[in-house]
Amino acid sequence: MVNEAHMASRPKTYYLQEAIERGFSAIANRLDPEQNMRPYFLLRLQPEPKLEHHIWDLGDMCSRFTDAYLLGRPITGTTDYVEEEQALRAMLDTCDPFLNPFMAGRMLLAYVDLYLDSPTEAGQEIIEKLAVAIRSKLQHEEDYSYWFRNAEGWNTMEHAVFGDFNGYPTFPLGGIMLALARYTESVDAPDCEDLLDRMGRFVLNVSGTFDAEGHYQGHTHSGGILTAAVALMRRALKTNDTVTIQKMKTVFDWTLRYSSTWGWIPDGVGPDDASCESCSITDAIHLGLLIARHIDSNYYAILERFARNQLLENQIVHTDPMLPNVDQAQKPQFERALYGSWASWSKPGSLDNCRESVEGCCLGAGIRACYLVWDDIVTKHAGIVSVNMSFSRSSDWVEVISYQPYEGKLELAIHDAPSLRVRVPDWVNFEDITVSIDDEVISVQLPEDGYIRLDGLQSGQLVQLLYPITTVEKVEHVSGQDYNVRWRGDTVISVTPSGHIYPLFKREWMNQGAAPLVQGIPYAAQRSGKVHW
Repeated sequence: MVNEAHMASRPKTYYLQEAIERGFSAIANRLDPEQNMRPYFLLRLQPEPKLEHHIWDLGDMCSRFTDAYLLGRPITGTTDYVEEEQALRAMLDTCDPFLNPFMAGRMLLAYVDLYLDSPTEAGQEIIEKLAVAIRSKLQHEEDYSYWFRNAEGWNTMEHAVFGDFNGYPTFPLGGIMLALARYTESVDAPDCEDLLDRMGRFVLNVSGTFDAEGHYQGHTHSGGILTAAVALMRRALKTNDTVTIQKMKTVFDWTLRYSSTWGWIPDGVGPDDASCESCSITDAIHLGLLIARHIDSNYYAILERFARNQLLENQIVHTDPMLPNVDQAQKPQFERALYGSWASWSKPGSLDNCRESVEGCCLGAGIRACYLVWDDIVTKHAGIVSVNMSFSRSSDWVEVISYQPYEGKLELAIHDAPSLRVRVPDWVNFEDITVSIDDEVISVQLPEDGYIRLDGLQSGQLVQLLYPITTVEKVEHVSGQDYNVRWRGDTVISVTPSGHIYPLFKREWMNQGAAPLVQGIPYAAQRSGKVHW
């Protein structure tokens, strides 16, 4: 049974929770009290810091920030920022979804999450009325529908435009499709399904977005390409459309060819010297998690690397390098808005190209990505609980206590998981793993699927996996440049060359051999969320 003295403290490895808590604060400090808490879309950093309003404040920022608070609360357990959340929710209902066609999708996503969190007829009516309004704005031909289409023969592999996302047919459709794909998984809504399928046929067969195999070029998130791919994958999984499932898996694999193994995802797939938008990381993580959950669980290793590394590093936690020319009296205001935001531009080793401004969309997207990963750390299917990634978190079935990257140790405090699967890190040799239950070493078989299977577990027992942490150095070619990368397990400790202004992966402190501990259970207030993607 669990030793109470041993369990009085926890390793300080609850990274996703901490990132969301910082993000919550950043959102609260990007709201304008003089305009009923209207969000500021842009935090301009150069030549002088300034919080700026844009049309994106409304249908886009209100949606993303409402969504972020809703998704993040189960992870943080906090009741802070309730007034800010309520103000955003009220303003959301006043937004025009067609001020820019992109906004309709963002608003629909927020309304779907609100419905999933608290299913009501009123919530269903809001979603389906907005879907009707969207249908009225679209062009309809044969068996497909679209917002706009390019000239006959246009395709992203030959005609992708970089620096302007407005020309991508998926730009206004991706968010709408994703929202309807998730909504129709939970609600019998034939009209919404029909609209979703018509847009899906356009993207797949007419738009020129993907070639026959699933290759593409262009803006991954801002152009709506990866967002649409996630929607198509969700719909294909529901309808058992194996052709589209394989094609969207290829979309993800193709994206990996232009990305780093630690999760730097270019917003522009194609040219070298690209930039990563945090929103693109979120879309890639979402698509990858669908593959890991439904097709190939080995992909969890890829997603854990993304989450441990670029997702967390893209969050701005050092404000001084980004605010060199600010009046000291005004500096705290901008520091509070900047600290905890996610970068809108990043290089594989730095945020040096994010010195001009930071957009609010990436803040909402960063929190959403943390939630998506957190929700898939522990899953349950057919009565079997699976631990898929080694991040510390609580759940109704098992508490996951990870000591990575400091120690090769994973502890699982059993609540209600008589049958348990635990994914073995892909960088560990199976013969080097020691498994014990209540300090008694047991023998386990080499798993074909990468998961150790344990049965007959009882509430109160403690399962422990021990394995060596290995440190390796590799050279990786990303976006036209070679990088020297130092790994500790699946955590990046350093990347060189790094930037001169805001270098990333300065993680020498992670080299210590024992995990820092905190008293109590920092995530004791976590609860299982009602929204699952």
